[in-house]
Amino acid sequence: MLNDDHYPLKKYFDLFMIGVVLVSVAILIYDVEGNIPEFISILDRYIITSVFITEYFLRIWVYSNVREIILEEAEISALLSRPFRSFRVIFKIIKNKFEYMITPMAIIDLLAILPSYRPLRILRIFLLFRLFKILRYSKSINTFIEVLGNKKFELFILLISVGFVTFIGGALMYVLEGGKNSNLHNFFDAFYWSFITISTVGYGDISPVTSEGRTLTIILVIVGIGFISFATSIIVSAFSEKLDELKEERRIFSAKKLRKFSIICGFSDEAERVAERLKREKEPFIVVDIDKNRVEEAILRGFRGVRADATDRNFLKELNFEEVKRIFVLTNDDIVNSFIVLSIRSFNRQVPIVALVSTSENLLKLKNAGATYVVEPSQGTAILTATYVISPYIFEVLEAILTDRRGVVLDEIRVIPNSYIDRELIGEIPFGRYRLLCIGIWKRRKPPNIHKWYLQINGGYFFFNPPAYLRVEGEDILVVMGYRVNIDYFIFNIERSAIQ
Repeated sequence: MLNDDHYPLKKYFDLFMIGVVLVSVAILIYDVEGNIPEFISILDRYIITSVFITEYFLRIWVYSNVREIILEEAEISALLSRPFRSFRVIFKIIKNKFEYMITPMAIIDLLAILPSYRPLRILRIFLLFRLFKILRYSKSINTFIEVLGNKKFELFILLISVGFVTFIGGALMYVLEGGKNSNLHNFFDAFYWSFITISTVGYGDISPVTSEGRTLTIILVIVGIGFISFATSIIVSAFSEKLDELKEERRIFSAKKLRKFSIICGFSDEAERVAERLKREKEPFIVVDIDKNRVEEAILRGFRGVRADATDRNFLKELNFEEVKRIFVLTNDDIVNSFIVLSIRSFNRQVPIVALVSTSENLLKLKNAGATYVVEPSQGTAILTATYVISPYIFEVLEAILTDRRGVVLDEIRVIPNSYIDRELIGEIPFGRYRLLCIGIWKRRKPPNIHKWYLQINGGYFFFNPPAYLRVEGEDILVVMGYRVNIDYFIFNIERSAIQ
């Protein structure tokens, strides 16, 4: 809750602490103007201060893992056959805690506690540090500081340049109008005037009275506009660079909220077809590609895209594999596909992976890498081409089904246990009433009364044009052909009967 941004309750804790900080600052400011009621004083002195102190010590406690330090020393002692050095462990623990206590945020936390000690009124100067505590809980402010930190070299050069020009301008102003300008009493006044002029603020409390001074003012104003433009360009470029990163973080965060979703690695032509089919089926999915242009193209087509490297372990750690339904690895590079499959398998051994292969020589490599299914488009294209040459009418039918051009599709229907088709014979299921054609059925176990006309696929048995006396069982897969609306209605009735 203190350090993990992905922990669900952390945002509520941060909001609570921001509220406590603002209330404490309001109380202390009000106390400066007059006497506060006793109950508010008790709230500030005991409750709010206790919250700050508790948080301070909790952050010290969680900074380093004491258990790991003890176990490490125990393992080393056992390995070297020497006594356990408790003093060494205590020293290392104290050293680690002290490393945190001297960090800037820990010092701010400590100084934020001091204003609560009312006898020393001078400690009220540390009231400002309570406001600084908000930096810890506000991600937007931290992002702003991080953006400026990424441009610290450019900002440092700008600061040096402004300081140098301000000093030169102040020196010239003091030389030109010293003793002539009644508002210019010392060199600091000249330096102050130079800085105000360069910043283009121009309060008017000190104004040049000589022609030389006015000429210097014109030059400093022009230089100041250049400095402001330079500073603006630095900040804008920093935020534009950070904006893409923030967008990707938001997309990854939204992807983590998905349930039972698919992942498409690589936005190739084949991936586009898969994405369109998943979108049509209203199945949640994300497109992952390392190329920015391809990700933007996927987003323009209405898909959820994330720019990331699918082989990056840090990215894979962000994904909730328990909710991943299947993964499609569809880049146009067999080597990249192999690396993606290997990387995914290092995190999850069960999730089904469908991989694309360009050449048949790499098919076995992808299988060995851990791909559940390997698809070779060139082989499928060759089969369809041969079908067109030999049987053009069959080709037209297949093309219409595969492209869903006429609304006729092939689909799988899982037999839900205890539904009205469970334990029914194929011939008793009213496919004709739904205007569906049963192409085949996949069963986990081979029926004892059928000894031929089946294929062994995916750990089970598939029967083309199953006989009417074949009994359907729960978890079987029916492969049917028909119009989408009829298939959806058939599935709806199966699910409804299972619930009833």
